[in-house]
Amino acid sequence: MSPKDDESNFWVFVDLGDINTAPRYWVVPEWWIKDNIYRTHQEYLNKHGGKRPGNPNSTHHSIDESRLEQWKDRWDILGIFE
Repeated sequence: MSPKDDESNFWVFVDLGDINTAPRYWVVPEWWIKDNIYRTHQEYLNKHGGKRPGNPNSTHHSIDESRLEQWKDRWDILGIFE
């Protein structure tokens, strides 16, 4: 997907941590996360002969926080705060 200058849909990822740790947030434009999931999944499939190993019917896709780092605490992109 290409960047959308007028994006109005966002995904917010939350790591609740534990009782002694404050939650952490990543605010991600929808176009970006959909593109990232697609590209990452295609790379994964290419490494496994085009087929998901183990359970080919699975729809699970994990997202490591390192993939989201540029979006950490990016509440500003919502355009709702001054």
